[in-house]
Amino acid sequence: VTSYFNALVARDAETLIEMMLPAAHYVKIGTDADEIVEGSAEIAAYYQNHVASTEDFSITFINLDVQERDDVAWFYTRQVWKLKWQGTPEEFVMRMTGVLEKTDESWKFAQIHASIGVLTTEDTL
Repeated sequence: VTSYFNALVARDAETLIEMMLPAAHYVKIGTDADEIVEGSAEIAAYYQNHVASTEDFSITFINLDVQERDDVAWFYTRQVWKLKWQGTPEEFVMRMTGVLEKTDESWKFAQIHASIGVLTTEDTL
């Protein structure tokens, strides 16, 4: 899971794409109204656009919890994101959950859901 966030910050689209499960039941729900990827056909375009749209990206973890049972794992995290998104500086609390499936090769993300929380004094690091 931390490798996913490291790849986001590094703007490494190829690594991000490789981490996603190539399956019809793959789902990525982002924070914008139309930011949803259903199935694996649009994974590459989504992450290529994402990394092309970000600059000066840093993530500070407030918390991260990862659980695993057999061939399924899930996570919850809250983080402070600082970045330039399409040229505009932003800072916010990102809340994310996700599900991973273990394949023969490695763990792959089957589902990711993101929402923006409220940045409080306690979250400013």
